This record gives sequence, structure tokens and C-alpha cells, in this order.
Amino acid sequence: MKEIKIEILTLDPIMLGHCEHCEIVWQSFKFDHKKIQLKEYPQEMLETSAKITDFINAISKEIYAKVIITEALTLRGIFKMIKYRSGKLPIIAVNGKKISQGSIEDPEKLALEALDLIKAKESRTETNYP
Repeated sequence: MKEIKIEILTLDPIMLGHCEHCEIVWQSFKFDHKKIQLKEYPQEMLETSAKITDFINAISKEIYAKVIITEALTLRGIFKMIKYRSGKLPIIAVNGKKISQGSIEDPEKLALEALDLIKAKESRTETNYP
């Protein structure tokens, strides 16, 4: 079975943290800096991030796939947007083929479409010998 690679280009919330020991100290004081950071992001970005997570979870239940998430506002992200000829984020590609661009309405449905694409490609590459 060929390795399956899923690429996701998106604007993703970046969480800043501390070392493990400092995190334990912060938690002992009931100070959760991650919740404070999340409040600073637009709700739309957080919803998109949650839908991407749902998509990855739905795919992971069925198959093992290498998932690469690329921040769109990096040089690599800009290169990938040019490669996939889209500026609408998020962009999702399976084995180098773009399957989605722009907002994700139903992550589970998109995961099923991706799985169908993967299985169709696998069935074409399999050869049956007697």
C-alpha cells in the first residue's frame, strides 16, 4: 500500500507556551494562558481549525495517512498556494491532488470524498495475479 499524504494549507492559531515545568506551575495557580490566547483569535479562524481537526479525525478512523499542515503565510505556504492555484483557504490535497479549497461545510462528507478518491486510486493500481 502506497503512503497516503494529506496536505492542509491554512491560517492556523499559533499557541505560545512554556516549558513543561513552567506549565505545571501555571496550572497550579489555575492560570490557563491558552484560553486567553484563544480569545484573541477571530471566531471564524477557530471554527475552521475545528473543522480541519474533525476532517483529520474522520480520515484517521479509516486509514493511516501522513498529515502535513502548512501555515499559509510562510514561503512554503505561498509556494503551495501557487502550486494548487488557489488563494482560498484552507486548501486540502490528497497525494498532491487538490480536493477542497475555501470554507469546509461538512468535514465528515469531505473525509468520505477523500477516502473514495484514495480507494479508487488504490484499486486502479492493484494488479491481480492468479
